[in-house]
Amino acid sequence: MSTEKAAGSGALVSIICRTIGRDELTKALASISTQTHSNIELVLVNSAGKNLDQFDLSQLNDQVVNSPQQLSRSQAANAGLDAASGSFLMFLDDDDWIANDHVENLLAALGTSITAKAAYSSTVKTLADGSLTDEIFERDFDPKLLMHDNYIPIHAVLFSKELLNNGCRFDEAFNILEDWDFWLQLSQHTEFIHVNKVSAFYRGGGDSDTATDDDKVKFQSEHLIGKARAALFSKWKERWDGNDINLMLG
Repeated sequence: MSTEKAAGSGALVSIICRTIGRDELTKALASISTQTHSNIELVLVNSAGKNLDQFDLSQLNDQVVNSPQQLSRSQAANAGLDAASGSFLMFLDDDDWIANDHVENLLAALGTSITAKAAYSSTVKTLADGSLTDEIFERDFDPKLLMHDNYIPIHAVLFSKELLNNGCRFDEAFNILEDWDFWLQLSQHTEFIHVNKVSAFYRGGGDSDTATDDDKVKFQSEHLIGKARAALFSKWKERWDGNDINLMLG
């Protein structure tokens, strides 16, 4: 991989889009095609095996990853990682979108750091119809807080492909909270830079398994989200020592 600075370097960025063929993909693709950073590769992972002919890819440098069987969210993410050829990678699910300077701003932030290999923007939550809410994900990076909760939406982050050389991949045992587990993996090898500007838009509602406004369910062992959190903690507790856990609880 090139060691040149990201800012202004023209580095190839691969945007991995997992899709099940939802109509909202049109807006996600449009937000990619208007990026001010022009050297972008779209890796479109057709995880549900749908016919995608209705979506216009003519303005994009794209490759479509088809699978003979339906892919889980984690499997689709790994298929995208395997297909991506960019020096920098990011994810954009088919119902979300990004501002036109999202990639440029994150590349510029990484270009100012010697050590950081991941950067993320602030993200605003929208209603299912795309209208904005007052809920903004804008926490600065804290690796101990990340142990407690995921506060970084998946499409907020741009990261160096070099991190994959450390064995970072999506754990296919997780079909929800898989992005949280992946950020925890990356955080073992790099700090994250927070660019405190909203340039990512997270669509709430829909049919997501994590779509809920009740924060209490994540502590309920019978709820899908509670079960997923328990499974994640079961995986990671063997890697955290007592001091890590104490700082996380604090």
